[in-house]
Amino acid sequence: MVVWASLGLLAVALAPFGVSDGGHAVIGSISCVIASMFATAASALAAQRSRGRQRLAWALMAVGLLGWTAGQTAYCWATVTGGHPAAGLSAANFGYVVLPLLGLATAAAIPSRDDSCFGAGLLIDGILIAASFLVILDIMALGRVGQLIATATASYWGLAVTTYIVVRKSEPSRQLSPTLIMVGWASIGAAGTLHVWCDDDPVNTPDGLVILGWTVGVYFIALSATASRPGPDLDLGISQPSSKAALWLPYLPVLLAIVVGAAHFWPSYWREAFVFAVCVSLFLITLVRQIFLLDRKQRLLVSVSEAALHDPLTGLANRRLLHDRLTHALRQHARYGVPVSLLAVSIDDFKLVNNTLGYAVGDELLRSVGQRIEAAVDHTHTVARMGGDDFAILVQDRPEVACQIADDLARAFDDPIAVDDHRLDVRLSIGVASAGSDSVACRVPGEILKEADTARSYAQLAGTTNMRMFTAGMSDASGQPPAHDTAFARLQLLGELRRAIESASLSILYQPKFDLRTGLVTGAEALVRWHHPNFGMLEPARFLPLVREHGLMHALTDLVLATAISDAAGWHALDAAIPVAINLGAPSLNSDALPDQIMSLLTANKLSPSSLTIEITEDLLVADLTKARQVLDRLRAAGIRVAIDDFGSGYGSLTYLRELPIDDVKLDRAFVAPILRDHRAATIARSVIELARAFGITSVAEGVEDHATVQRLRDYGCDAVQGNLLCHPLPAADIPLVPPNGTLAAG
Repeated sequence: MVVWASLGLLAVALAPFGVSDGGHAVIGSISCVIASMFATAASALAAQRSRGRQRLAWALMAVGLLGWTAGQTAYCWATVTGGHPAAGLSAANFGYVVLPLLGLATAAAIPSRDDSCFGAGLLIDGILIAASFLVILDIMALGRVGQLIATATASYWGLAVTTYIVVRKSEPSRQLSPTLIMVGWASIGAAGTLHVWCDDDPVNTPDGLVILGWTVGVYFIALSATASRPGPDLDLGISQPSSKAALWLPYLPVLLAIVVGAAHFWPSYWREAFVFAVCVSLFLITLVRQIFLLDRKQRLLVSVSEAALHDPLTGLANRRLLHDRLTHALRQHARYGVPVSLLAVSIDDFKLVNNTLGYAVGDELLRSVGQRIEAAVDHTHTVARMGGDDFAILVQDRPEVACQIADDLARAFDDPIAVDDHRLDVRLSIGVASAGSDSVACRVPGEILKEADTARSYAQLAGTTNMRMFTAGMSDASGQPPAHDTAFARLQLLGELRRAIESASLSILYQPKFDLRTGLVTGAEALVRWHHPNFGMLEPARFLPLVREHGLMHALTDLVLATAISDAAGWHALDAAIPVAINLGAPSLNSDALPDQIMSLLTANKLSPSSLTIEITEDLLVADLTKARQVLDRLRAAGIRVAIDDFGSGYGSLTYLRELPIDDVKLDRAFVAPILRDHRAATIARSVIELARAFGITSVAEGVEDHATVQRLRDYGCDAVQGNLLCHPLPAADIPLVPPNGTLAAG
């Protein structure tokens, strides 16, 4: 191929010498033959390395170029041997006609992913344009040129225009090859037009510019064949919607042919001229009307296509478009090793928004989240909404790039999202899966989707904005995720959880809090546990996401309230006046009935309101602070204490401290555990304790695991501590038996 390319360049260099006299005519003819042979060989090789209809298209092109080469060779032989050029006329005419005919057939063979009639439409457009140019050329030549030559020349212009349509419809990465071949057709057509315009006998009187046009034209066709990329599937290359230019372009030569023909054949008699003008006008009006109808149809098709491939709520790609692009990406991965990664993204506690604020706010939140995700991700990647609060991002890059995108995405949600009058703190769970060279996921779109979903499930278990990369350890020997993480098993687990709540079979354990100065037990926090028959004791992180997602929070809250208040009343009956603390989720704070419900339970169990502390889980969404304040004010007015649990784990810490009536602040274990080794964590912990003291609020440190931490907290002025170092969670019956902690008192 390198040799042929060199010869082709030489042919282009020699082509201008093809004047109409002497040896120069021989040189010009030989240069055209060399370029034709180069184009034929390049097209044959392109057909060999292609497949499907792409192979058929290049095979037809190679046969057409072979005919062109044969015709040029016959004409050149007649010139070289000293015979009259007319001796090669028949063969030359044959080659001159075979190429455009098979070129039109090549257009018909071009496939399209979204239009099965695309190739046939191209063929019709090519014939329409060629016929229009034939009328114009025949009138230009005033009948001097043969119909065969005029038809062939007009056909090249038809091929140039139809190839331009292919260029406009092709994806940007596949536009080089059709652009080169379009230039080739235009060059040959321009050379033929020059023949028709200038010469009485264009075949027998070749001009230097004409031979240059022919030579350059076939050389560009050769370059197009060389630049052709087989790809995993040519159908995926012809997929862009047709532009308005591609829609109107085939009709412009028709209009021009009508105008030229009408001007040339205009009758001299006025009555005949009038009738002729009316007929031409009717034809033009009909043609223009047809063009406008086609334009309306095109706009409708584009609209329908957009609706079919995009999510109507967010405007992002939908599941179908993502699956289509993922399939294409995996084919490129299998053939060329292009890396492919997929991010599965979901909004934590989204159903909580729907249940508390309504579906209109939920829809607006989805739109805002979609916009923020799209803004955080490069436009070269595909962002799709899969349904509900699930999104996906297709990344054709290295796994580490996908992980970086996940980190950037998490940081993009550091600021709350304003929806109507609400400011919502949004957290994402992100799972990342990559197509490995030997994994099933590198071949099947469903597998990589499943792997990304599995990784996202693990991220959700973390309880905060997090990212997990899929690993083989997330699947069992059968290649499936662990039983409690599959979609079916989650559905099964949900049913079992409903029954456990309805039958009050969840366990309530209590972890004492100790005063740092006296070592006395100052209260006990109620902690929910689920002893599952198959999975053993499940921590809240395992099942609370299901509770929030499926509207079970009210039922669970009712169960915990009734059980904990009853247990605390039992302690008081044993002369152990230990207050109990109960966590409440955000939906409960929007209920006007909550204070009355709690007071009824306290009255029924003969328990003082001062023996109850309501803890607000700070890392969950409190959507309506005004409503929450009203509910909490009523509780505090009745004598019930209010605390913020996990203070610092969310984005609304200071807002809650300012807006809500608070008695206790429980510092999150994420800031307590590292205070001995992390200066920033220590500074935050000390600042929160000092802030609580300034507000007259009791400070409690959670997650205390060693005596050095206890001493550091005492130095900071913390009021109370809670953690496994001091006492593990216990059944209700054991709480009255917990003695004061002498170590704390001694310190």
